[in-house]
Order: sequence, then C-alpha cells, then structure tokens
Amino acid sequence: MKLWRTMIGLLAFSLLGAALAPAFAVTTATELTQKHASNSEQHEAGSSNLTAYENFDQHVVTKDIATSLAFPKALTTVIDKAQASTHILIVTRDGELVIIDNKGESARFSLMLDDLYTKGQGGVLDLLIPSQFPEDRTVLLSYSKGSDSANRLAIVKGQLSLTSGITNIQPVLALAQAKDTPVHYGGKLLQLEGSALNTKQGFLVTTGDGFDYREQAQVISSQLGKVLGFTIDGKPLANPPFPDNPFIFSIGHRNPQGLVEGSDGNLFLHEHGPDGGDEVNLLQQGANYGWPVVTLGKDYSGARISPFSTYPGMTGPIVDWTPSIAPSSMIYYSHGRFPMLANTLLVTSLKAKALYAVRAVSNEYISTKIFEGPGERLRDIALEHQGNLLLLTDGENGRVIEVSPRGN
Repeated sequence: MKLWRTMIGLLAFSLLGAALAPAFAVTTATELTQKHASNSEQHEAGSSNLTAYENFDQHVVTKDIATSLAFPKALTTVIDKAQASTHILIVTRDGELVIIDNKGESARFSLMLDDLYTKGQGGVLDLLIPSQFPEDRTVLLSYSKGSDSANRLAIVKGQLSLTSGITNIQPVLALAQAKDTPVHYGGKLLQLEGSALNTKQGFLVTTGDGFDYREQAQVISSQLGKVLGFTIDGKPLANPPFPDNPFIFSIGHRNPQGLVEGSDGNLFLHEHGPDGGDEVNLLQQGANYGWPVVTLGKDYSGARISPFSTYPGMTGPIVDWTPSIAPSSMIYYSHGRFPMLANTLLVTSLKAKALYAVRAVSNEYISTKIFEGPGERLRDIALEHQGNLLLLTDGENGRVIEVSPRGN
C-alpha cells in the first residue's frame, strides 16, 4: 500500500510540475547536449579524438602519495603556482584532516565538528577550498550530524592553516528536514565561478533523498533530493527559481556525489541510480531531473520503481550507466599535462573500480573506461600543480595515488 500511495502522489506532483515547468524555461536534455557538444567540439579543434585515450592506462605511471587512510571521503589540493608546489588535503569519515606538503610529509588534525554522525554513509563528506582562500583562508566542509533517529546534512566554514588544520568552525547551513536513515546524504560542494550566475560568493551543495524518503525529491517543501544554492554566510542565492524554498536550485535527485563546472560555465552533476540508472546531468537552475518518477534503474529487489524512462517537464541524463558503476566524484580536465583528456569529465567509480572519461562527440556524450590501475574502489579525484591526477581509494586502508604520463 505504501508503494502505491507513493506512486500516486508522485504522479500527481509530476503532473503539476509539468504544468509549471515552462515558467522556469527549462531546456530539454537533447537541446542542452546539442548546444554543449557543439561548443566542446570547437574547444577541441586540433586535439586528440575520443579513441586517443582508450589505451590511457598503458601510457601512465603511478605512485603512492599517502597510505593507511582510514575511510577517506574527500580529496582536494592547495596549489601555490609561484612556488610550483601542491599541498594535498584529505578528510576522513570520522573527522580527521590529513595534510601532505610538497615534500611528502604528512600531518593529521582533528576536525571539531558539532554532533558528527558517522554511521552508514555518514561522516565528513566533502572539503572545498574557495578561490578567495589565499586572501581569507576560509574553507567549507559538508558532513552529517545528529543521531540514528534524526540526522541531516550540514555545511560549515572555518579557517585553514596548512600547519595547524581548520579552526574557528562556524555553521553555514543545515537541512531543514531530519531523517532516520544513515544513507544518501549527497554533500558535494561547488563554488560557482564562470556559470551564468557568475558570482564567486555563490555555492552549491548536493543533497541525497535519504533512501526511504525518495518521494521527497519531488516535493518543493523538502530539501531532500535537491541541489541547494547558498552564500558563504548561509543565505540563499539571489533570484531563486522556487521562492517559497529559496535555497533550492534543482530538484529530482537521488544521491548526487559529483558536481563540477566546465570551462564554458556549464554545470555537470552525476548521481547514483538504484540498480542501474547512474547518471550524468547537465545541471540547470530550476530544472527537475525526475527521480523517482523517471529512472532507468530498478529497485535492489528487482522490482520496477517507475514505468517512466521519460516524462514531460523532467530533464533526462546526458549519460546513463546501466549496469551501475557507482560514480563517486568528478573533475573537468582542462590542463595540458594530458592533452588527450582536454575538455573531458573524469569520473571515479566505486563499483567498477575504474576511472571514466566523458566527452561530447557529434551531439552526444560518450563514456569510456580509461583506467583500472589500482583495482580498488575509487572515492575521489583531484589535480596537483603539474596537472597530474590524484586518485583517492576507498575503505579502511585508503591511498592517494598519483597518475602521471609515462616518460615525463
């Protein structure tokens, strides 16, 4: 009965959403794909074609930068271009910050996070270094807080010293709705820079649907299953598409963990499907990405979640992974270190234990598995100052692995 009530409610809401969709001038996935693919082909004029990186793993070497990381969750870097050096920062599920300097020396610091909740998929989720960091040393963290019966996603800010960790931690935003499940938090942070919103004071964070609360992804009064927009002071962005809940940027998400901005200002988001239906989406303010009314995946029991693979007023993915690869993070690669990867999305995978490249070719996006070197679940990806890749592996003995061109 609960499933049927949920589906009836979702269909009623989706019909209302379809009626409202034109008010937000949402572009279809096909239109977005054709427009951006054309732009990408112009950017890639003279560069290697898609097949150039199909043997990528044969042309690289790897080395360990860090080992024995207990359940690492996120990886980022602080690059000093003047000194041609990189500090690598890792946050772990249980609230530890690991900083590795340009000499390979590491230091560990405790993150003093209020009410940190670490069960299931909870814990510290992401660390973002904003572009204004050199001036004010401010960083953002996302994490889960609360208890078994009432937990939620929270974002805080603090002051980072590369020699003493993060201090002066202050709340920025916490989801209005608590849940009693320890899964599907989302938590990926992004600073808006070159996008149409064009504000360096603007940030996005992804939120999961809480698993047992999947219908909330379609409910405007709920912040579950959304992308939220906010300022460093915890206020909503200007001109929100949903004025009654002004933090909401987009709706209809399941558990998005990858969020990046391309060199042309386009926003890309990926999210976990259920059994199949992992997605990459071109993210637009005010758009509805369909979950759970629209999905190409099935329930883990094998049951069908929805009869719809498309629905009016809902935006479909530009890439679908069925069977699932469990995408965990993503960067937009535009460095010259690996010319064959120019203007490419690089996506790490937990289930497939591999790195995928996603690129626009002839008005469609193509995904190619390019690297399986570690044979481990890949949790996150970042770049160091030379443009080499840094991969973070998952689990109780996580590693940071540097991937660089062979012979360089």
